[in-house]
Amino acid sequence: MSQADLGGLLFAHKDLIRKVEAAERNPSEALVKHCDEVLGAAGRLRWMWPLLERERLLRQARDPAGQTRAFVFHPGATDRPVLDWLLAPPRDTRQPDWNTEFDSPARERLQQLRRVGQVHGAGDAYPEVVAWLGHDLDALISHSPRTAIGFLELAGYEAVDLGADGVAQSHYLRALEIVTEGGDRLYGGYLIAVSLAHLALHRGDADQAARLATAALHGTDQQSSYAVRAAFRAVLARAHARRGDKAACAAALLQVEADLSRRDFADEPSWISYFGEADLADEKAHCLFDLGLHKLAQREGARAIELMDPRRVRRLALDTALHAASLARSRAVEHACEVGYRAVDHAAQVASFRSAHRIALMLAELQPYADLPMVRHLHEYVHSRLPAVVTLRQAARSP
Repeated sequence: MSQADLGGLLFAHKDLIRKVEAAERNPSEALVKHCDEVLGAAGRLRWMWPLLERERLLRQARDPAGQTRAFVFHPGATDRPVLDWLLAPPRDTRQPDWNTEFDSPARERLQQLRRVGQVHGAGDAYPEVVAWLGHDLDALISHSPRTAIGFLELAGYEAVDLGADGVAQSHYLRALEIVTEGGDRLYGGYLIAVSLAHLALHRGDADQAARLATAALHGTDQQSSYAVRAAFRAVLARAHARRGDKAACAAALLQVEADLSRRDFADEPSWISYFGEADLADEKAHCLFDLGLHKLAQREGARAIELMDPRRVRRLALDTALHAASLARSRAVEHACEVGYRAVDHAAQVASFRSAHRIALMLAELQPYADLPMVRHLHEYVHSRLPAVVTLRQAARSP
């Protein structure tokens, strides 16, 4: 079928078809849906639309209308809140108003929703998290500030999982504002170095991620514990790796390992208890993948998967897909497909845009081998097991 033939069926000019095929122009959602119908793709093109839209938005420096709108991601929006946090005097966070909520129903539900997100993805957890914020946030801030911050931090993380970076940024910055007012310098550093810096990495801005992690390290120098510093430096290592700086990345990772070896669980805040050997292996695998050191990336990726709590299904989906992508880059196609099936099985269990996106990136690494039967079969398996990509709009419509 020529471009003119397809254009005729789609009621579109052949030049538009040419530009879309050559990646000179992004197709509209309507064009993608129409192509799916005309070409008999059985929903496979529609399945890719949210992934395509995310890639388009990542390449935009600002809102396409040039306006400031709610929930649009703004790279410079973190500058003032981080500066306010750095300049704010730390207060005694052992005051009763920061601890009385520990046994509250809201806090218990927050912990349950964290587990729901890990096991089932943000599509299941986010609607209820937002409902709590919509109805009880002011009361939580007044009486249970740590729980309020926890809900906002979780909402941000789940929004990232649904591909809504601007929404995630707004949740994280609101949490940072509350933390700054309350004077909890250490948790503010966590929001900056882990939440906001990981969001910057997610959007491909390694320079901003490095700045945020560095600011958090400096701002918590007098309060930080070993595990907290390790988590902050792990993000800094990721930023160095994304920029291709092997020496700086290696130095940061060595310091992370040294910090973790010296930690005393009795002296660590409870909210950093998750960061251990499995998460370190995960961070290493991402660093090594970005640096092109795929044999090492595969070793750390396999270690992360082996050590990961099996209940963290979303994380297993992400790490397994990364492992398969690394194998594909090493031209170990058969092994990549074998691991890829496991990644798809994990991703099929969670309502997560990010997991589906990682599966799509895994398939992109296998595209040079698309004519091989094993790769074609994996493609078919993906489309049978992952019939749709869960986005923020779909989650918002959930009961």
